Amino acid sequence: MVDIRPQQPEDLEAIASINAAAFAEHGGTASFDRFREERTDIISLVAESGGKLLGHVLFSPVILDTPDGPVNGMGLGQLAVDPAHQNQGIGTELSETGLAQLRETGCPFVIVIGHAKYYPRFGFEIGAKNGFICQWEGIPDDSFMVLFLDESRRSELAGTARFDGL
Repeated sequence: MVDIRPQQPEDLEAIASINAAAFAEHGGTASFDRFREERTDIISLVAESGGKLLGHVLFSPVILDTPDGPVNGMGLGQLAVDPAHQNQGIGTELSETGLAQLRETGCPFVIVIGHAKYYPRFGFEIGAKNGFICQWEGIPDDSFMVLFLDESRRSELAGTARFDGL
């Protein structure tokens, strides 16, 4: 049984350890760890079982620069599960819980830079095919994705998406 709950200050060390293990081949996630400590406008959830943290997800503000002006959305900035507990649905549960919370707030879209075969299960689509441009050059098109949480705004949302503060 895994419980999904908001991150608490005392979780930061365990989250950093999970990120270091899950993203070791990518050089870790120190910039996100620092970001999580400094921001209050994020959604940071953890998966816990038996008093132990098994994973976490971070959603952070994104600004989409459209021809009609900026539109605020969110980015799925980080999803990590302790390697010993991967492939058990924990990442899916964390992502779905966070996306449900964002839908409730009226957030129009979420972007992610991630595995092209993983994120489409949540409804993410290739950003470039939807008029979204990543703030960073060199990101493969199939790794930069968007999920429209408000389908009625799909036609007005296009432009350069940038993580606010990163």
